[in-house]
Amino acid sequence: MKTILVPTDFSDTSFVTARYALNLADQVGANKVILYHTYTVPTPVNYGIIPAEPILLNEELIDFEELEKVAQDGLNHFRNELKGNIPTGVEIELVAKYGFLTEDIKATQKEVDADLIIMNVTGGGIFAENIIGSDALVVGRQASTPVIILPPKSSYKTISNMLLVSDFEDVKDSVPANQIKMLLDATKAKLNVLHVSRENSYPYNQNSEERFLFEELFEGYKLSFHFIYSLNFAEGINDFTDENNIDIVVIIPKKHSLLESLFVKSHTKELAFHSHTPIMVVHS
Repeated sequence: MKTILVPTDFSDTSFVTARYALNLADQVGANKVILYHTYTVPTPVNYGIIPAEPILLNEELIDFEELEKVAQDGLNHFRNELKGNIPTGVEIELVAKYGFLTEDIKATQKEVDADLIIMNVTGGGIFAENIIGSDALVVGRQASTPVIILPPKSSYKTISNMLLVSDFEDVKDSVPANQIKMLLDATKAKLNVLHVSRENSYPYNQNSEERFLFEELFEGYKLSFHFIYSLNFAEGINDFTDENNIDIVVIIPKKHSLLESLFVKSHTKELAFHSHTPIMVVHS
């Protein structure tokens, strides 16, 4: 792992995210953290009682050079604020682009050859409420590279205990082992594989064929398996992370899968229990 991409809007949560990224870079030996800011034309605001007519912006009247300068100045100030947190051997690069983060992130990730994207959910303290509709979740769904999503007010904790949540279906083809191994190799962490069942008599256990498929995929790594029963996925995962000192939870999103169920409104309370635990989204 060499390059970490950190989108920022210069907010307090962005500062927390950047510090997390720098600490992770120090742990895994990454040599570059890229602070990435997207800027666009401010949206006109109507303060009147009667709805205003649509305003068509004349691009000839927009000073794009001034917009870029403001963005670059913001990035420079942001980097200066981080000076005391920059590990030896880690370079900070600044990238400002005109556009929209969620539309341009995939192209930017490829241009800078980022191995990992780190983002923070916005707003207050309830994880599910803040992540729904946030840029972090959109990027997590769209990006081809792993995305670490941090809850608000996160502080860095050395990654030594990872949790991979799996539905144990189509293991060989759906588990992106290489992307997960990238972080395992860099952190030397132990990997826990967790299957959560909604049924008391669930079909998977320590002797399931799927367990041996996981062992093939992660041969040579420290691996342990866990099978729990919970009527609510989020509650089961939160309880497990608390009891087993998990530093990061790995999710493999699928349509109508665990990732979707984790971030619906009905699970707000359950997710808030352990909102300090980062989630890494990887795609099969």
